[in-house]
Formats: sequence, C-alpha cells, structure tokens
Amino acid sequence: MTPDGPPPFKAWTLRDVVDVDFPAFALRTYLEQAGVRRFLAEASGGRRLAAAAEVGCGYGRLLPVLSEFADRVAGFERQPEFAAEATRLHPGAEISRVATLARLPSRDAAFDFVLTFTVLQHLVDPVAGAVAAEIRRIRAPGGRVLICEETDPSHRWGETGDPEGMCTVGRSAETYARLFAPLRLLASAPRVIEPTYARGDVGTYLLFGE
Repeated sequence: MTPDGPPPFKAWTLRDVVDVDFPAFALRTYLEQAGVRRFLAEASGGRRLAAAAEVGCGYGRLLPVLSEFADRVAGFERQPEFAAEATRLHPGAEISRVATLARLPSRDAAFDFVLTFTVLQHLVDPVAGAVAAEIRRIRAPGGRVLICEETDPSHRWGETGDPEGMCTVGRSAETYARLFAPLRLLASAPRVIEPTYARGDVGTYLLFGE
C-alpha cells in the first residue's frame, strides 16, 4: 500500500457504504459476488487469467472473486482507511492507496479483467470520464471491463458539481458506452441485492470488450 498523505476529498466512512444492517449486507455481498462471478466466468472462457484488478476496491469484499479466476489480483483505493483494511484482510492481493483513481500506479495493458463497482456513480462527470480512460489504459488487449453502476439518470444526490464532494450521479448505459468507447458493450444484467432494500432498481452490470 502506498500512502499519499491526506485525501483532498470528503472521506467516505464504512457507514456510507454499508447502509443496511449486517444480515442484509451479508446477503447483498453474496448476491453481488455471485453477479461478478458470472461475468468473470464468461469473460475468462474457462481459462485462468494472468491478472485482474478492481478500481475503487474499498475494503476488498469483491477481491476474493477476482482471485478465483486470476493469478495476480490488484486493488486500487483512494480512501486510506479502506485501503488499510483491504491490505489487512487480503494479504494475497496487491493493494495500492492512490490520491485519485484517475492516475493509477500501473503500466499500460496490465490486466486481463478490470472491475469497478458502484464507484463511477459517485464521481462527477469529468472525473468519471478520466477514471474510465484510465481503466481503458490498464486493460490488456482482448481483456474485459466490468462495471456495476447506477443507470437511472433521474437518480442524483449530493454535491453533483463538486469534484471533491459526495454525490451519486445516475448515468444511462448509453452514456457509459460512450465513456468506454472504443470498447463495445458486450453484455448487461440488472444488479441484484437483498429484497428488503428500499429501491428496486439499484443499477446495472455492464461488460465491455473488443
């Protein structure tokens, strides 16, 4: 993990990302790991991947799924406390604490599979575009990118004009397709979480590749 000094953004806390009681969150984690696993199985084609990464890995609850399919697993996280927790919980993964997800400490074309999960939806448009470009940069030729994000454009919350603020910005699948071009949208599926959650539509998995 690479410390970078204090974050220039408003810090998210564990309560911000775990917004339900623990039994419900345990079910959510299972359902979301299963969703990522299905796309990884499709993307890998039954072969072992050399390297996979999660951009905005938080404390690492999806990293074990990446490790099921890839020999090398990396996680990039800007929140210092989350990066430290990911390092503690997942010693087999390479966790990097970054100042911004728009500049990742990775060579070009390093990963066969890149995941980002409910991260872009919390970034204002220029930052989300920069992060998408960085994800494209680290994706190896023939590799896949899986994102899971809020895709209802009417769903907006928080400081949507402040790059350093806390917000949620819903963007359509077509908008994300433009952000990740020239990659093509290969497949999509609804994000599924626990049935007791207040909202029924909680986003979409979008798989991109050549």
